[in-house]
Order: sequence, then structure tokens, then C-alpha cells
Amino acid sequence: MTNLSIQHISEKALRRMAWGFTLLILDINIMNFDIFNDLLGYVLILYSLSSLEAESALFQKVKWITFILLIESFIRDWVPNLNSGIWFPDISLSSIVYAQSSSIVNLLMIMLLFTSLGQLSIWHQMSDPSLEEAFITRRNALIGLLVLQQFFYPFIINLEKEWAIVMTIYAVLYVFFMFLLIRLLFRLANAYGAVHQGQDKDKSIMESGNPYL
Repeated sequence: MTNLSIQHISEKALRRMAWGFTLLILDINIMNFDIFNDLLGYVLILYSLSSLEAESALFQKVKWITFILLIESFIRDWVPNLNSGIWFPDISLSSIVYAQSSSIVNLLMIMLLFTSLGQLSIWHQMSDPSLEEAFITRRNALIGLLVLQQFFYPFIINLEKEWAIVMTIYAVLYVFFMFLLIRLLFRLANAYGAVHQGQDKDKSIMESGNPYL
């Protein structure tokens, strides 16, 4: 497979991944049933990760962790006690342990995903300080938020209702940072597209034999 083919595949894969994450965070419920969006979102992400394995073997590890999250989404939607809301005052200890375990897996997936994205070949084919800064800033912000979440779980049972506003703010921040990740994926895909178009133009000039075209 040529470098040009890999770049074209990576561009499409990053766009699919962005749409996959979009479906995951858009919580559209029909009679309290959201499995279709989660399923389609995870399938798009898994397909994208498989396509990106040519860029870095680390994407394969991200793929297996994402598959675990796919299974977890089925369990969460089919077991009522686990789908009742983690911040309810009468939440059981087993639900808290399950939720934190799922959150840790999600944190691991995000960390490995950013590490994998940092190994994309596009970084060696362009110089875009703003994109590099956005990558670092959004990586640190999202991972930092997910790490902070882990410290809340041991205290959930004893939380007062007044803390509900804090949990709501956290949820809004999480969705916001996820949208920033989605935007970052689209920007990386656009960068591949720009490089791909430039290489196609150079190739057509070389084939024409006219350096002034």
C-alpha cells in the first residue's frame, strides 16, 4: 500500500471516528432506549480504528478497549439498576463500582487514543502550530477531567443533593470537551486532505512535463 493510499484511508477513518463520537454523546432516547446510537457510534469508531492500524499498531489496542466499552453499553442499557443514573442518592454500591470501572476503561481508551493520534504520519508532513497546540491542550483538558472524575466516585453515596449542580456542570464540561475532540479529529482529517491534494497536484505537474502548469 502506497503512502498516498494510507493518507486517503486515514483521512476517511478520522472523519468516521468523529461522527462515531458524535453519536455517542448525542443522547437521543426513544422510550428511554438509546442503544441504536451507541451501537452505531461504536461500530464507526471500531471501523475507523481498524483502518488506522496501518499508521500505528497502538490503534489496535485502542480498538480492543473500545470493544469492551461497546459490550459495557449493552450491559448498561439492558440492566435497569445500572442505567438509573449514577448520581441518584439511593445508588447502590455495586452500581458505583461498576460505573467507576467503566469510567476507568473510558479514561484508558481516551489516553491511548490521544497517544495513537500523536503518532499519525500527518504530523511529519505539515507544520501547523495552532493544530499542535490544540491537540496538546484538548488532550490535557479531557484527560484531566476524566481523572478528576475518579476522585468523586468514593463519595457518591454520601453526596448531598446540593452537589447535583456540580455534577451537572461536570457533565456539561465533559460534553464540551468531547466536542472539542470531535473538532480535532475533523481538523486532522482536513490536514490529510490538504496534503493529499497537494501531492496529487505535484504528481499531475510531473506527469504533464510542463513545470509552468
